Amino acid sequence: MTKLKTKTLFKTAAIATLITGFANSASALEVTNPLLAPGAAVELFDGPTLSETTYNSPIIEASAKIAVARLDGGRLIPTPYGEEVDWEMLDKRMSADIELMNAGDYIKYIPEIAYPGQDTDNKIDEVRITAASEGYPYVLIYGVGPDATWASFGGKALRETGLSVKDGCDSWQKAKAKALLVNAFTGEVLGAATAENVEFNIGELADNVGDLVKSLSEV
Repeated sequence: MTKLKTKTLFKTAAIATLITGFANSASALEVTNPLLAPGAAVELFDGPTLSETTYNSPIIEASAKIAVARLDGGRLIPTPYGEEVDWEMLDKRMSADIELMNAGDYIKYIPEIAYPGQDTDNKIDEVRITAASEGYPYVLIYGVGPDATWASFGGKALRETGLSVKDGCDSWQKAKAKALLVNAFTGEVLGAATAENVEFNIGELADNVGDLVKSLSEV
């Protein structure tokens, strides 16, 4: 009798445990929204959680490689000695690599026009193509006197040079000397510098070009 009663108690306990286990399992499978639970508090935040970020970068590299091309009547010529010294001095004062472009390089990339053919009219864009072919990402094309008049450059209207010039650029201004900093691969004029004092070479123009390059290489 005692053994039977003990067995019955064990069975009853086992069944109770089994039922409790199912109950706990069913409870564990229920998905409850924590926001609806008693005592849950919901906070609302005013304003955006993400802020817009603006990334600025310089237009050209501080150590940019820039070719210098001298125009005369819209054509590329060897840089006069006195002007050559001014550009060499500028190169020493800047981190940018200022190099004089060899006028002889021009004939390596521009096809010869056989007699009696007519010479090309767009010399300025050919200068840009020469600079790009020589590996210069930028070219500084400059001229004095008739090459630096109102709304024109190298004896041509700016819109006929093959270059892309934005309104408001100093390239539209008349000056005794004018220089355009050009992206050699795209033809975009990145900026311009002018000078009035050219009585003793082009030191003022070189200084203004230096300021231009610095402004384009800073954020």
